[in-house]
Amino acid sequence: MKVEERMTKSLIFVNVSATAEEAAKKMQSENVGTVLVSDKDMLGVLKGLVTDRQIVTKVVAAGKKPSEVKVIDFMTKDPATISPDADIHEAGKIMGEYGYRRLPVIREGEPVGIISVADLAEHAKTCDLCTQNIMKELQKP
Repeated sequence: MKVEERMTKSLIFVNVSATAEEAAKKMQSENVGTVLVSDKDMLGVLKGLVTDRQIVTKVVAAGKKPSEVKVIDFMTKDPATISPDADIHEAGKIMGEYGYRRLPVIREGEPVGIISVADLAEHAKTCDLCTQNIMKELQKP
């Protein structure tokens, strides 16, 4: 199975100049837990990604003001990515290796999707290798 068959194709972006508060509001309005960070508000070059957990642990819990902290200061910079044509096992392997729960999908330098551990779950029911990679990720703090 290819990554493209399981990935989420609707992507939500924030600009590198966005604040943690702006990213959180975008997540809330779009009902997502991850936003991609780009040099533009849509598409453009992928600079990183921000998760709701990063906002909580690196901004709020650290006593910083979400309205003053830029996403570029705490985002996952230049995250590992995968091609939509890659085998789904490769996505699980990369997630386990890097400790990622989400992996941007890139075609010809542009983001076209995002694949998450949850996206792999259905396939993993019948795939021992995927199950091992997911379990390895879930055991990390």
